[in-house]
Amino acid sequence: MQLEDNTLTKLKQFEYLFQHGHKSDLIRETLSKLAEIELFEFKKNLLEIQNKISLFEKQYNMTSETFSEKFDAGELGDSANFIEWFAYTDMRDELLKKIEILDKSDA
Repeated sequence: MQLEDNTLTKLKQFEYLFQHGHKSDLIRETLSKLAEIELFEFKKNLLEIQNKISLFEKQYNMTSETFSEKFDAGELGDSANFIEWFAYTDMRDELLKKIEILDKSDA
């Protein structure tokens, strides 16, 4: 937790500096590169998760959307495969949100 607190503190310090007129090509380029690396990793992880989801969709002959509706309604039970599939769809959704945030920063 301490590492996350330190990271957030540093980010807030840089935010303050930039909001008050500080300009730094080094910081701008470094942050852009970091965002690019994180985006690449998110997309790589997304592809891996989508491949796992695809296997479940083929195995059970249903889309993840249909699965989610039935799973949420309690129609499918709680087998280990369904719990895993649900977890992968949740992970996919979180990655998509993160990707959207970083893709916006390129605009």
